[in-house]
Amino acid sequence: MADAGFPLPSSSYKELVKIIQGYGRIGSDASLSDVAQLTAIGETIISGNNRFLVAVGIVQGGKRKSITPLGAELAIALQHELQDEVAAKWRAVVEASDFLQKVVAAVRIRKGMDESSLESHVAYSAGQPKTPAVATGAGSVVEILKNAGILREEGGNLVATTPAPASIPETVQKSLSISASMADSVQVSTRGSEVRATSRLGGVQLTIDVTVQCTPKDLDDLGHKLRKVIQDFNEPREPQKKPDAKSPSPPAATEGTEG
Repeated sequence: MADAGFPLPSSSYKELVKIIQGYGRIGSDASLSDVAQLTAIGETIISGNNRFLVAVGIVQGGKRKSITPLGAELAIALQHELQDEVAAKWRAVVEASDFLQKVVAAVRIRKGMDESSLESHVAYSAGQPKTPAVATGAGSVVEILKNAGILREEGGNLVATTPAPASIPETVQKSLSISASMADSVQVSTRGSEVRATSRLGGVQLTIDVTVQCTPKDLDDLGHKLRKVIQDFNEPREPQKKPDAKSPSPPAATEGTEG
């Protein structure tokens, strides 16, 4: 497998599970030989999967490796065949991996992909060549997402079971251009990732950039809220009160008279 790009597994999902269980049983300071003896899987095959297991946070270390806390929880769930726990731990693995998150996002954006197309997408996104080993690894990634409950089969395609995470809001990209009077008109257009309000006051131009982040459900009244912000910003401030001209001034000092 090529060194560049994201490292995919080199084994099927079932074989990958056995390797994870092997690391889980050993715990720490595991060599290829240790895992091979425990799982009856060749050292070369185990080595071909190690980069993926490290990349997604299941094992860690150099030549001798240790299972991570998350990897240990996953290994125990796999050993006891607790499907709900297995799904939960795989979801935690996916949530911690930018690459796996992007794969799920691709399925969500397309509103579903057939399994063969998704495997090709995984291999391409990983920057890996088209080889049987890469195809196997891409298939394992798809199986991980299915076992995590993140993808499900529907109408011959795989679809995402969860909406876009609320913790990653969609950025509303708009620019507001305000006329010189700041009261006559408001123009809204798509541009960049900020709300820009520009005002000319007394020959001085003032520009304020505000980044707006919201979820789709907030879009309905977003324009009204932005205009309210601009209106509040542009309202003239009450002039400071000047001293009352009719207020009695303090009595002037008088010179004393000579006796």
